[in-house]
Formats: sequence, C-alpha cells, structure tokens
Amino acid sequence: MEQKQRLWIRYLREKRVVIMMYFLTAFLFLAVGSLYHIENLGKLLYAMVLTTAVWAMAGILEGMKYVRKSSRLEAVYRHFRQSGEVFSENGEKILKSVEGSMEAVESYEQALIFFLASLNDRQSKEKMGWEEKAAECGDYYLMWTHQIKTPISAMKLLLNRQEISEKDCFLMKEELFKIGQYVEMVLAFQRLESISSDLVLQEYQLGQLVRTAVKKFSVLFINKGLKLELKEMDFRILTDEKWFIFCLEQLLSNSIKYTSGGRITMGAGTEGEKVMFYLEDTGIGIRREDLPRIFERGFTGYNGRLEKRSTGIGLYLSKRVYAQLGITVQVESEEGQGTKVVLGIPRTAKGDRYRE
Repeated sequence: MEQKQRLWIRYLREKRVVIMMYFLTAFLFLAVGSLYHIENLGKLLYAMVLTTAVWAMAGILEGMKYVRKSSRLEAVYRHFRQSGEVFSENGEKILKSVEGSMEAVESYEQALIFFLASLNDRQSKEKMGWEEKAAECGDYYLMWTHQIKTPISAMKLLLNRQEISEKDCFLMKEELFKIGQYVEMVLAFQRLESISSDLVLQEYQLGQLVRTAVKKFSVLFINKGLKLELKEMDFRILTDEKWFIFCLEQLLSNSIKYTSGGRITMGAGTEGEKVMFYLEDTGIGIRREDLPRIFERGFTGYNGRLEKRSTGIGLYLSKRVYAQLGITVQVESEEGQGTKVVLGIPRTAKGDRYRE
C-alpha cells in the first residue's frame, strides 16, 4: 500500500506541469468570459467541468498504468540487486527484446526495455559460459586429483621395499614420468583459454618434433617392451612447437597405454596443402560405437573404463588445440587390432621436403 501511495505521489509530481497548464487554461477561459460578459457563462463553466472529468479519468488510467509498470520495474531492480539477474521475482522474464535495433524503437520506454533486455541476454550468456567453465574446471581437477594418486601410491610402494632393484628403478621412473605428464596436462588446461595469444606459428621439421616427443617416452617403451618404427617424416610444417608436441604426447600416451608388447609406427606424406602425419599402434583398439565420442570431455570409452587408466581429458584438450593450429584429425580403429590416427598439418609454402 505504501508503495502505491509513493508511486501515485511520484506520478502526480511528474505530471504537475500538465495539470497546472490545464487549470491555467481553464482559468483564462473563465477570466476572459467574465471580463467580456460573455452570455451563457454557466455553459462554459459546465464544459470546463466535463473536460476536467475527462482529463481526470484519462489521468487516473494513465496513473494506474504508471504505478503498475513502476512496481514491476522496482521488483526487477530488487531481484537484480539480490541475484545479478534481470528477472522478475517469480523467475520469469518480463523484459522482452524489441525487434529491430535501438534506433527503430518508437519511445523512450521501448528504448529502455530494449537496452535492459539486451543487457539481460548478454549477462545470461556470460553467466552460462562461466558456469560451464566452472563445471568443466571442477570436473577436470577432481578427475586429475584421483588420477595422479595412482602413480604417487605406486612410487610409495616401491620406495617402501627394503631393496630396490634395477627393474624397480625403471618402474619408479615410469610413475614419475606419469606424474610429470599429469602436471603438464593441468598446465595446458589452464593456458587453453588464452591459447590464441600464446601461439607462435613457425616453420618446423616434422621429424625433429616427433623425435623430441618420442624421447620423453623412452622409459615407457622400455618397460612395456614396445617396438618403435619411425618412417619418413622430412617435411616442413607450420605450427606451434609447444602445443604440437603436447598434442603428440597425448596421442603417444594413449597408444602406449593400450599397447603391450606390440609396435607403434609413425610416418608422414603429403596431400594438397597438408602434411599427413600418422601414428599407428597394435593395441586393443577402440569400439566402433565409441569412435565418434573419443574427443568429448571426460569420455573414456568401454576399453578406457575396462583398463581404468583413462581420464578422458587428453584427447579433448588435443582436439581444441588442433582447431587453433588448423590441424585436421581422423581416427581409424578396430577392436583388438589397433588404432591409427591421421593428422592433416598445414605445410609451408617453401616446398614439401625439409633441407638443412
């Protein structure tokens, strides 16, 4: 009730000039009529009363509309102060976008609604984006925390032995390498949002980048008894060294993880404006129904859940980096027969082959 009284007083205060002008006009009519002794002055007074009644009714209707709109606007404002959202208290949007542009609206009120609705839409999208990022970060860090516990626990068990054999030393190196990989992955996850400003695209020799990545995995190759076959890769490519090696390490890590006592082969060729690099293993492969989803965040597939060694994050991060580097990726796999990953990498305009 107090709110309505306050809004009615505010409405009358806003309309005071119009009200004063009306009564001034009516007074002038009566004054001129009286001075000039106009006949039927009573009829003129009667007309003034009727017009006053009409104006009063119109003013009351407009005032009711004004109070109703002002009440709703104040409700929106209170909710905005509490939650940061331009919604009504019952959770429904009451400010809808006006079609067209700000220049096309027909009144100040529509312009205000257009502005607030645009602000609300943008704020909603930003809030949704931040909520998705927060959920993504939360899921990733939870998964990362559980995953890094495994190599740490394994190292503790090895260190608790009275005598540490040469094999134990290799196993400890393997677990330490895994910890390093998980740390690199979380750092890459943190930098991924600003990757555009972090990229430094230059010409590199594909074979050198591959050998740099492979060298880091030497301990895992030895411990798992894997054979490595490097074929021709003397091609120039245009990429970012750090991010390309990171993605290549994710592919290598997956191949080694799901291949025991087999072989991993890497090579390259050219196709149009791309250098087609491939990595092929003789591991357990991927189920056909899982193939379309292997780059989704958190997806591990049947074999990943069976082996309990996959986070479902590495390939997801790699896919996002590939998009920034202009790299296409194709995966072919058959369960029990192995997996082949083919990357289409932009090459330089200086020619196919690399020369020192």
